[in-house]
Amino acid sequence: MKRTTAQTQMPTYEVSGKELTIYWDEQTQTDSEGETVYSYAYCVINIYADRSQIIERVMAVSYPTYGAEMAAIINGGADAAAHDAARANAKALADGWLVNV
Repeated sequence: MKRTTAQTQMPTYEVSGKELTIYWDEQTQTDSEGETVYSYAYCVINIYADRSQIIERVMAVSYPTYGAEMAAIINGGADAAAHDAARANAKALADGWLVNV
């Protein structure tokens, strides 16, 4: 999974020019100097992307190939549940951005 770190909390949506960066799955840890470091899963997409394009890009962070995504679904059990959760999150992130546009 693609992740990035930051010294400060990142917003869920960050626009730079025509690029939209979406951050989710915030995790915190303390570095060797006692400072909090934030880690996020993220993706970058064009700000004019539609809902299905955003969902596809978010899902590609966890499932970089079609085969990987299909394997998770077919495996069932915990893999399928994790896929369902990732897809629900991707839809929520897409809807959250499109409401703000």
